[in-house]
Amino acid sequence: MKFSDIQETQWEELRPYLDTCLLPVTGLRGTETPWQATSELERLRDALDLLEIPFKGRTVTYPAIHFVPSGSGETFLGETCAGLKEAGFRYVVIVTAKSEEELVLNPDELGGKADLLLRFTPDELRQSASDAKRRAAEEVMALWSGRQTL
Repeated sequence: MKFSDIQETQWEELRPYLDTCLLPVTGLRGTETPWQATSELERLRDALDLLEIPFKGRTVTYPAIHFVPSGSGETFLGETCAGLKEAGFRYVVIVTAKSEEELVLNPDELGGKADLLLRFTPDELRQSASDAKRRAAEEVMALWSGRQTL
């Protein structure tokens, strides 16, 4: 479910069921050409499809964070995740279509505020989408069952 699908009057009723926030992170630096930015957004869309569709009744997808400052990205994302938890989410899952080399995010420096970081590489999304879908499902289910944390 997208954040914009939830009306103010519905939130308290839906809140117990929608306990997981998906926080998309594009990871742009501002140096991308328009077509490169488009490609990055398409990759992120494909990654989100792996989670939004199968977990529609339990997740809320928030607006993407497109630009991540180099060097302080973990602090910025950690503060964002903490805010989302204050808004009522039990779990916050960062979703990105960037590899570790493309977007450095040290889980320890996220300060335990994100519960899961899911990365999907371009090759994984293109060549083995079924494997990526299975991995996404396994990791989210492990998070919900208490067997996995960041």
